[in-house]
Amino acid sequence: MKTAILSNFHPILVGKLIEQTKLNQYTKFLYHHFQNHPLVISNESDDDKITFDYVSDQVDRYAVSSGNINQRQVLIFDEVEDFITNKMKDTDPRKYEFPVGFEVIPGSHYGPKIQVRMDWFKQKLRFVFDKFYELTPEMPENLIHVTCSGYSSPSLAQEAVVHRNWASVKVTHSYHMGCYGAFPAIRTARGLLCQSDVNGRVDIIHTELLSAHLNLTEFSSANTMICSLFSDGFIGYSLYDQVSFDIFKKQSRQAGLKILAAHEVIIPDSLEDMTWDLGEYSFLMTLSKRVPVFIRKNIKAFMTTLCDKINIDFDVEKDSIYFAIHPGGPKIIDYVVAELEINPSQAAWSYEVLKKRGNMSSATIPHVFTEIVNDRSIKSNTKVIAIAFGPGLTATGLILEKVD
Repeated sequence: MKTAILSNFHPILVGKLIEQTKLNQYTKFLYHHFQNHPLVISNESDDDKITFDYVSDQVDRYAVSSGNINQRQVLIFDEVEDFITNKMKDTDPRKYEFPVGFEVIPGSHYGPKIQVRMDWFKQKLRFVFDKFYELTPEMPENLIHVTCSGYSSPSLAQEAVVHRNWASVKVTHSYHMGCYGAFPAIRTARGLLCQSDVNGRVDIIHTELLSAHLNLTEFSSANTMICSLFSDGFIGYSLYDQVSFDIFKKQSRQAGLKILAAHEVIIPDSLEDMTWDLGEYSFLMTLSKRVPVFIRKNIKAFMTTLCDKINIDFDVEKDSIYFAIHPGGPKIIDYVVAELEINPSQAAWSYEVLKKRGNMSSATIPHVFTEIVNDRSIKSNTKVIAIAFGPGLTATGLILEKVD
């Protein structure tokens, strides 16, 4: 099998990063607005209205705090970004006028329907492909588009190829796998690379517009956690064979991550514990309280099987390995670190990406890879283990080696 090396990482900002404290405060405005809207509640008496103080207390209790996430990109709030950052602190929540496009209308208490949300996706995210190919103008042989948050056919990836007159570029769609979605995409890219004698490069681009699926009307602890955890995330990168990477490295001086081994398994009896389904208005997520239990029970055996593929004794070598753990939430990283008995500093980049960007679903692990590739303190030949969990409940992992 050909050597396959991940590199050319380009995180892309489409909008602005907004402070978590302000986003959580805005969530309070939204909840208060909807819980007291006459088209949502059946009785408009003052006695039945939910006070802003009560809403504020519940959000403070259940939202992910700024200690764990400092800022996030939430594109559907672009039009109210000025309000959030400059005007909200001086606004009476009882007098707040909801933005056009999200207001409650008869027969649609849950905001825009799925077609409208998919239109947002198409309108906002062409920029991601334009920006990546501004930074990487050479034509690839293959392009893989990864997302779990927006679809169209022809896709944005196909549009990008057509607009550049790249008639020979083959587009593959890797959709709806949620937080572990980078791993199947990389596996597919590796297969395409191994079959090619022509180009030596496969591009992978993630477009996760998770904010399009925020449920602004459900005032619950679970929804509050979801609304404060997930963020929009966009990134492009490339998978090279050895010859193509050597050429790229001379031009860019960017390090890479060589793929050594991969493993994936669906954990038994867990199909209903993490889901990501289509709804009438948005995509619907469920996350059961059993997920951390499944992770704790299965992570050590999963890690042993993954390491056995290249004859690594995990317990012997783990102190010299770094970890890219998908931050499904701050506690998920903590659970994995504790169960594997490693130092939290060995997973520092997972905590850092969560703090700087939030949970960007499939785009998150590539952002962690970016931090590791750019960290000069991590020397060449250092091993990196990447792991993520997603609907299924699917556990997936890669063993990588940094190469300069």
